[in-house]
Amino acid sequence: MLTRIELKMKNTHIFKGIGLSVLLLASVSCSEDFLEEQPLSFLSPENTYRDAAGLQTALDAGLQGVMSQWNGDTRELMFNSNMSDASVVSATDKPDAFVDLRTYATPTNSRNNDAGRARSFYADNYNHIKKANTVIDYIDLPEWPDGVNDPERNHLLGSAYFLRAFFYMQLTMDFGNVAFPLNVVSEARRDFKAFNMQGIWDQMITDLEFAVQWVKPKSQLPVGQAPKDAVRILLAKYYMLNERFADAEQLMDDVINGGESQLFTDDMIPSGVTEVEVANTNNPNTGNPLPGRSGYAPVDAVNYLHMDRGAQKTSNPEGIWLVVNEPFVLGTQGRSARIRAWGPNFVSTNLGVWEPGTTRIGTDVQQSTSDERGRMMKKWGRGQGFARPTNYSQYEIWNFKGTFDEQDYRHKDLNWFEMEDVLYDNPSLQDDGSPYYMQPLRLYDDNGNLTCQDTIRCWYGYPRYKFYSVNQESRPDRQDGGKMDMYIMRIAEAYLVRAEARFWQDNLAGAAEDINTIRQRANAIHMYTIADMQTEGIGAVLDERNRELFGEEYRHDELVRISVILAKTGKMAYNGKTYSISGNDIEESLSANSFYYDRMMEKNNFFRDEVPWATYNTTRYTMDPHHVFWPVYQPYLVGNVEATLNQTTGYNGAEDNIEPLNHVVQPAGAPNEDPMRAIGE
Repeated sequence: MLTRIELKMKNTHIFKGIGLSVLLLASVSCSEDFLEEQPLSFLSPENTYRDAAGLQTALDAGLQGVMSQWNGDTRELMFNSNMSDASVVSATDKPDAFVDLRTYATPTNSRNNDAGRARSFYADNYNHIKKANTVIDYIDLPEWPDGVNDPERNHLLGSAYFLRAFFYMQLTMDFGNVAFPLNVVSEARRDFKAFNMQGIWDQMITDLEFAVQWVKPKSQLPVGQAPKDAVRILLAKYYMLNERFADAEQLMDDVINGGESQLFTDDMIPSGVTEVEVANTNNPNTGNPLPGRSGYAPVDAVNYLHMDRGAQKTSNPEGIWLVVNEPFVLGTQGRSARIRAWGPNFVSTNLGVWEPGTTRIGTDVQQSTSDERGRMMKKWGRGQGFARPTNYSQYEIWNFKGTFDEQDYRHKDLNWFEMEDVLYDNPSLQDDGSPYYMQPLRLYDDNGNLTCQDTIRCWYGYPRYKFYSVNQESRPDRQDGGKMDMYIMRIAEAYLVRAEARFWQDNLAGAAEDINTIRQRANAIHMYTIADMQTEGIGAVLDERNRELFGEEYRHDELVRISVILAKTGKMAYNGKTYSISGNDIEESLSANSFYYDRMMEKNNFFRDEVPWATYNTTRYTMDPHHVFWPVYQPYLVGNVEATLNQTTGYNGAEDNIEPLNHVVQPAGAPNEDPMRAIGE
């Protein structure tokens, strides 16, 4: 009888979704002149984009841009979470990180790694948009059998609209009013100006309304391509920015009831499966047992859903849009390194985990594939602690209605990692006869002294079940997260987007019903009532999103998006405050007063309490209201010598800003006119 989901090594050359075309376009220049749009090929467009396959190459390059935000240990998705209530930048060896925002969140901070990713969110997103614009500009080079009504033409065009809107959502949530190229520019441009974000949203809605009619459903696409339901989820978020809440709800009805995806529940677990591995029980390099507890957790809907084995994720009915990156498949990308990014660093810092009563490192820092060294590293992974969960994520959301819920699958034993799962395995402890050798880690010694000085980076729990993947090809000595498929969108989010849309319409019963659908699947102890929704308001939706989508959502952007809605509607938030927009500049209004900032001061204990680092005692977490948006790296602006391209409000250089332009929406279905030229600029 099958009782466990075992790892099966594979060696196949089957492409899933994003194939060689991605690799052929991966070498597109990413220089700092990213707004000077260049053709994607030195070949003429007439030769490169003369058919659907040619246009697909540009689209696939844009899709790879999404993958690059997820795959790797210091990527944009993680930084977006670290600028939210969910987690914080915790690379405590870099004092100029996006931590002391008053000092280091500046237009001249060149950091673009685990310490901060504002630079790449700006520059790379424009490069990804360039690829979408390529498809749109050249959509009519091929001779389509049905002309402008050709289904294949309009699927490609709609898919490019989707990708462009995906990245413009990020740019406006992260930087406010931004430059707005809608074309591939064939000559040097140094006269870009910022557009009001409202006009950008209006254009994206028009484009996505076209896309939702023509983009193919998941069942008709290779895995890895963005299907119609992904378009619906993104369009619903744009609709809510424009207070079109009923339209957003209808779109989520279409996703939930459309039959393309389905919430994965306990009764869908294959017969005979009783356990899922969430940590390495055996050394993946030798097959021999590793010390400590078993890495197998009793199977449940949540750990099976996130289990990275073979085609489980790509075939799971819950998935809508995925990153596909499997080991030993020609053309795939590097390892995910998600344990490295999100897991605590208990193996490689001087102020990390000490043997109680001493300053000797308690765990083995040796990276090795052997059975004798680095055993806890191979079992639990070599985390580097780049994304420390806040107390809100680690404790508060699990304490609901007075019950600390460890029955919830998302927080149950083993699915949720705790530091005490790790054993002291430094061989020198054994050599010296230490009583702590092969005993569970302790945060305090017998005298009540901390055994870990850098608790920010080195001591915390997290939902390991969704980050675990065995290193098979690269760094098998580290086990810090091998190649893995990742959900970008799944139907659970559709329920939570619909809950939000219902909340804005004062349908509290409907909002609670959608939240509880997710909680019932997770086996949570308590459900939300109408009274809970009245008390917690939009916070109930945000809390459930964090429980369900930690490490899977652009959390900062969600908080900013909700801040816009609260300011536009004037609806009282659960904190008793109302917000508003003064004049026409949403960026300026939110930079002075926003729900985002108040939420951060309420839920993010690090920024609220200005927690200092143990590694650099002059570094502490600080934040002011204008940090709702991020600074644009100054070198990206100075080359725009023929016009003023605005710096984000509140940062050095913003005093020279000019009034943002107002975009005139263009019809979808054909290549765009340059927005600046269209209004006579």
